[in-house]
Amino acid sequence: MKIDLKSKPFYLSDEDIKWVEDTLAGLTLDEKIGQVFVDMLWNNTEEEIKERIAKYGMSGFRYNNMPAADLHSQNAVIQDNSKIPALIAANIEAGGDGGVGGGTHFGYHVAIGATQDKENAYKMGYYGCKEAAAIGCNWTFAPIVDINRNWLYITDVSQVMLNKFLKCQKNI
Repeated sequence: MKIDLKSKPFYLSDEDIKWVEDTLAGLTLDEKIGQVFVDMLWNNTEEEIKERIAKYGMSGFRYNNMPAADLHSQNAVIQDNSKIPALIAANIEAGGDGGVGGGTHFGYHVAIGATQDKENAYKMGYYGCKEAAAIGCNWTFAPIVDINRNWLYITDVSQVMLNKFLKCQKNI
């Protein structure tokens, strides 16, 4: 299957497409496999991060929340040592504090859903993304991507928030 990299959602130029094709062709099988995985970093040293990137070829990362300066340094190490630009994820579904120690807490999903105001959902995402981007994150798991669709059993607050948000959408 051929993917059209010039159209939505990519809109790549010929030069960009050449970079993608050349980069993909230059990856070993192990490095291609490494692209499937997201490494969870827990206060790893710079050397441990470099070793994981070199050993496994991965370029997807999630991390333990730390002060902004530490995260900025960690994420620079990741990007500087990754063969291709890394995806660095943050859990910012309640605001910037999910991605950055000392970040802004805007409110959990249930609280935002209870307001029945789309503007609050927008602000939560806006400020969370702004703070996460400031320390080098370029990927988020918000809104929650692991929504439970079993109507007989609600397992977490994400489903409660989704129900409130959907109700809000219908009323606006």
